[in-house]
Amino acid sequence: MNIATGTLLGRYEIRALIGAGGMGEVYRATDKSLGRDVAIKVLPPDLSLNADRLQRFEQEARATSALNHPNIVAIFDFGNYQGSPYIVSELLTGETLRDRLITSALPARKAIECAVQIARGLGAAHDKGIIHRDLKPENVFLTVDGHTKILDFGLAKLIDEPVAADDSSSQAPTRRISTQPGTVLGSAGYMSPEQVRGRPTDSRSDIFSFGAVLYEMVTGQRAFRGESSVETMNSILKDEPPPIDIMERGIGPALERFIAHCLEKQPQDRFQSARDLAFNLESITSQSGVYSSVSGSRLTPPAAKSRKWPMLAALLLLSAGLLALVFFLGRKMSTPQLPVYTQLTFRRGSIYTARFTPDGKGIYFSAAWNGNPLDISSMRVESPEVQNLGAMPNTQVLSISPSGEMAVLLRSKWQFHFINLGTLARMPLTGGAPREIMENVQEADWSPVGNNMAVVRLDHAQNVLEFPSGKKLYSTEGYISNVRISPQGDRVAFMDHPLNGDSRGSVMIVDANGAKQKLTEDWSGEDGLAWAPSGDEVWFTATRGGELQALYATSLSGKVRVILRTPVSIRLHDISADGEVLLSASHESTPITGELPGESRERDLSWLTGVRVTELSPDGTSFIFSEYGQGSGSNYAIYLGHTDGSPGVRLGDGYGLGRSPDGKWVISVLINPPQIVLLPTGAGQARSLERFEIEQYGYGAAWLPDGKNIVFLGKEKGHQTRTFVQNVNGGSPRPVTPEGIAGYLVSPDGKLLVGKDLNETKALYSLDGGEPRPIPGLEAEDRVIRWGTDPQSLYVYRDKERPLKIYKLDIATGRKELAREIAPADPAGVLGPINVLLTPDGKGYIYAFARHLTDLFLVKELK
Repeated sequence: MNIATGTLLGRYEIRALIGAGGMGEVYRATDKSLGRDVAIKVLPPDLSLNADRLQRFEQEARATSALNHPNIVAIFDFGNYQGSPYIVSELLTGETLRDRLITSALPARKAIECAVQIARGLGAAHDKGIIHRDLKPENVFLTVDGHTKILDFGLAKLIDEPVAADDSSSQAPTRRISTQPGTVLGSAGYMSPEQVRGRPTDSRSDIFSFGAVLYEMVTGQRAFRGESSVETMNSILKDEPPPIDIMERGIGPALERFIAHCLEKQPQDRFQSARDLAFNLESITSQSGVYSSVSGSRLTPPAAKSRKWPMLAALLLLSAGLLALVFFLGRKMSTPQLPVYTQLTFRRGSIYTARFTPDGKGIYFSAAWNGNPLDISSMRVESPEVQNLGAMPNTQVLSISPSGEMAVLLRSKWQFHFINLGTLARMPLTGGAPREIMENVQEADWSPVGNNMAVVRLDHAQNVLEFPSGKKLYSTEGYISNVRISPQGDRVAFMDHPLNGDSRGSVMIVDANGAKQKLTEDWSGEDGLAWAPSGDEVWFTATRGGELQALYATSLSGKVRVILRTPVSIRLHDISADGEVLLSASHESTPITGELPGESRERDLSWLTGVRVTELSPDGTSFIFSEYGQGSGSNYAIYLGHTDGSPGVRLGDGYGLGRSPDGKWVISVLINPPQIVLLPTGAGQARSLERFEIEQYGYGAAWLPDGKNIVFLGKEKGHQTRTFVQNVNGGSPRPVTPEGIAGYLVSPDGKLLVGKDLNETKALYSLDGGEPRPIPGLEAEDRVIRWGTDPQSLYVYRDKERPLKIYKLDIATGRKELAREIAPADPAGVLGPINVLLTPDGKGYIYAFARHLTDLFLVKELK
């Protein structure tokens, strides 16, 4: 069947015949509706009468259209022309791998690059329950822009196990194709032993074929060959491929072993998943000595070299011109697919977590609206109607199991950022009584392939990651966030934050044996992580140096790419099996309000976004604040503010923690590298204190009344964080509290400080040593603001109370006296405690808080 130029197949106009093969003819055509060129594969009339051929052709259309991956040819449409079915797909420019191998083998590096892409495509197909069964160089296409794509799923067979349909446009179950025992399907030379024998096949059959293709890419010869198809298939069953000449081919032993492992005769002896193929190949490329240097070390006579230079230069110029032309034409012809956003929530407040249901059609999320406690709501993707589950207050959804059960956090207590601490429980999706499992939990995630959970819990001074629950895989004195199990259930990805309470950190993965891998460098802020459906990337939201938080992806070899930047900060919550994404967009602000001594009206002192006030002068006229928002840099920035509303003055980098008694110096804590610096508030030069054995500083420091010594929070190697005293003019730091006890609020006489342990239990500690003294009248929920004018009183408050009530506490009698009440006019989106500072007499104050007003969005077409 030869279709004439200009013929219309639906909305597609035939332009030219591209090629023909056993499964049909391929034409270049134009989609008249969208104005783009496409490829159309048509089954000839005589073959369409063959029921088996027709079934396989239709299977190619349905199987491939269910796949959406950059390394698999994209299917756009399916139709019928005069009794002949056809498939409409993207039009590729380049050559098949078979065409490329006609001239020579591929260089080892190029072969691995192509093989990684093939493995990723296979992995995406296998995740959908589809195996190719006919992988060979003819079915691999190398595009001019460097992409490798798998073609022809005409022989694909759905794995014989329950597979849910992933095509959101259809409610029909996924069809299973049954192959009769003894039927041989595939291409001689690339079939697996089980295919040759006509036995049932699974994804490991594709892995064998993949090994045969990779062998041919690096050697230029088939792994199994004979005088006839029968002899070739016999060779597959009995023979090993000819040894690869490492010296001649310029490959390393790691790649040779990798290929051999793919070509094991027994399926159980091969790699067990295409994800393993990609992961191991990327690991090989990251190792040194992968490629043999022998072939590259052959000497060329100097005269010959000099004669080749003009020719090489000409070829390079020609290649550059051709590449520029291809790039220009590609930009002209391509139409970038833009993300599609659907706003899901419209109330004022903060969204903590959001998760898809296993079918991707439902969403459960936890939010605190209009200053009310955290609770759980649900909705359907196609409907804006939100249903509240009516769960207990301060309940947070953490994860949803494949069987449709929630892991929730009961009685959740805010820690920092969007991290809460509470009791882990299981709860039906419809609500109802939860069943408690474990206390002191921060996060949990269900495994997609079982009934296990990965859990992050607080264990004394350690943040511990367990998977399954009870098996410790990782721990840190910082904190672990956004724990997510891979789609295959074999790895756990998470964000590792070295400093407790600070969102800077890196993306890590750990396997079931505890083998850890750091995928990214340290970012100045991270929050939000999920696995890509393919399992070959981890997507995350992060920021460098204070710019808006954006969406990134990292491969399992650590290659990071940008996915999405927006005019607002975004946070990743979840990715469905179909690639739809839940993001929250955040409008962040840090209102600062103050009232000077003797005044009765508050002033708006807000300055920049993302700030924390840390010190108020005794007369209430100026204050120190640290800025960690846009443009602040990885170490943040310190400002001197004024309560008359005049602009703040930037003093330098770091986290500012108090002025000297004479007001001339501010303590700055740097995290990267760890350092304490004294910054002048006026004229003068900054001074750095010697670190000695301190390997990490905490966000806590203050001057002693003598103006010569400071107290600070620090951690020595092999020890827990504690409080130290150090002379600013020289001398090593001296610990003044036991390990695990942190505090820096020093009494006016310089003899006592308020310290707290890991359970937030507070006591008085003498700077000269001795046993701690309990604080009468101080309750567990009380937060200490500062000392009064004498060492006998403290100002305290409870953050959860509204209005916020500030009390003066007599530490001798435990009697509390109400000093004043303050509260923000608008409670919506207040994240964390209200940060209150007082003058020593309690007559002046400023307060600040972080407000996150977030909206939840469903985003499609992110790649």
